[in-house]
Amino acid sequence: MKGRWLWWGLIVVSLMGCGQSSLRNGAESKESLAQVYTNLGLAYMQQGNNDTALEKFLKALEQDADHADAHHYIASIYQQQGQLEKAEQHYQRALRLDAENPMLQNNYGTFLCDRGQYPQAEKLFLDIAKNPRYATPELAYENAGLCALRAGDAQKAERHFRAALEINSKLPGTLYQMALLMYNSERPLLARAYLQRYSELAAPAPRSLWLGILIERKLGDAQAVATLQMRLKSNFPNSEEARLLRESEKR
Repeated sequence: MKGRWLWWGLIVVSLMGCGQSSLRNGAESKESLAQVYTNLGLAYMQQGNNDTALEKFLKALEQDADHADAHHYIASIYQQQGQLEKAEQHYQRALRLDAENPMLQNNYGTFLCDRGQYPQAEKLFLDIAKNPRYATPELAYENAGLCALRAGDAQKAERHFRAALEINSKLPGTLYQMALLMYNSERPLLARAYLQRYSELAAPAPRSLWLGILIERKLGDAQAVATLQMRLKSNFPNSEEARLLRESEKR
């Protein structure tokens, strides 16, 4: 089961102040140029232009081979391109240079989980959750839960999701996953409660409406089922969930 990862947000550092006055001779000049190229690469990544971004990050490494952020973002691009061995090399180099960077650890954790290295990924996510430099530990717990689902361990996933909600009770993704877990474990009343909390925070979506239909069918609320079916058919007629609904109605 694949979840949606909570990926790091691209924050483009302002280039103001990185002009000629900041570029001095020697190592400091090279470090400054490396940062300029890294900032430019981030800007291109934000625009979805990964090819040009990669060129800028590689130029940053030409200036400073130990620029941790450049290695980090290069690894991310290679990961998206499916060049996993190259991604691994740059993640490892970035971690050697900046081992306590929680965003780097988070991204490497998603990389490990995608490759089926679940215990290593889980350890990283839980380390991040306890890292005082990481402002949103609940998101690390959420990623740990998603990885546990990928590993097929529903009990562990539930434990991690509960830890996330103890920190922040208004995490739509976690609430949805908890609703799904409750439904799959034959706890439909709890599933309904979690889905209601989710619906207070997020706009209706095909997956949440379909889950609501399944829950209400199990609870025997025909009126709620009819309402949710109408919303799914009317608002998302071409969705996979609407197709599943039509198939279920033929049985």
